[in-house]
Amino acid sequence: MQNIEINLDLPPEERWHFAANYTKEINEIIACYWIDLEDYVELIESYLEAYKSLFIPASYIKEIECIANYCDYSADQILIANLYYDIVKFAFACTAFAFQKDDSIWHARNLDWWTENDVLKKYTKILNYTKGGKTVFQSVGWVGFVGVLSGIKPNEFSLTLNAIVSDEAPNMAKPITFLLREVLEGDYNFQEAQEILEQTEIICDCLLLVAGKTAHEMLVIERTPRSSKTRFAENSCIIVTNDYKKMAYENKNQSALKDTSCGRYDKTKFLLSQDLPANSTDCFKILNDKAVKMSITVQQMVFNAKTGLIEVIDMV
Repeated sequence: MQNIEINLDLPPEERWHFAANYTKEINEIIACYWIDLEDYVELIESYLEAYKSLFIPASYIKEIECIANYCDYSADQILIANLYYDIVKFAFACTAFAFQKDDSIWHARNLDWWTENDVLKKYTKILNYTKGGKTVFQSVGWVGFVGVLSGIKPNEFSLTLNAIVSDEAPNMAKPITFLLREVLEGDYNFQEAQEILEQTEIICDCLLLVAGKTAHEMLVIERTPRSSKTRFAENSCIIVTNDYKKMAYENKNQSALKDTSCGRYDKTKFLLSQDLPANSTDCFKILNDKAVKMSITVQQMVFNAKTGLIEVIDMV
């Protein structure tokens, strides 16, 4: 898997100059997003300037402006594409789990996301954000995507986002993928990250699996825009797919992403109960089980915060 360094010591407007080598990829990815976002663009654009000033860090805006120099889209169009999850999350599914084995906590995840022509699968990268020549955090993403869906802060914690739908109205607040980056980029430990992810108001619903490096640092934060409930590991493991387990809510608008959620959850739970994986290879065996992996799976990854391991399968 290709690993790209993003130097946080550089000014934000210079961090993505390497994007000049990835113009084709950026154009294809944003074009793919744009198909799904077309019905929302007019509404989004009417609020965009106010939203940027209130909720998007200036440094991220400058990074996006840098990226815009190397593709066919404007900075505002790239920003809207970066907000894809917060605008339309019905194409996501995902399965993730964490478990404690001996003195380590492992965190594994399938990112399930439907796209035309497998562009997200083809162009997946490990983005290595550094300061002073040392890794601050790593994310599994794409060139041009400045937020985080899956990432690791070595020697502290890893986190992944799964989609969920509640009936709570969207909130004019921080986008979740940008909040995840802020948590990874900041000088936070596991407990501090947990508190931020539980308490910060966000645009929309999500499920967050956070895994640390010591015993009992495994939890799923169930979020709506304004509220949260946290559930903890049982029998040394925790699993998340695409439904709330702890938060009570009435979902009148059942989404397609929940159709297979219980089946994937139950099969993952069964496989973990048989024998906890001993290594990343065993984790990938679970992720690849025919009842767990989906036809829209675009990324498979394993993290270990204690060792700093990030392993991503090349699925092309």
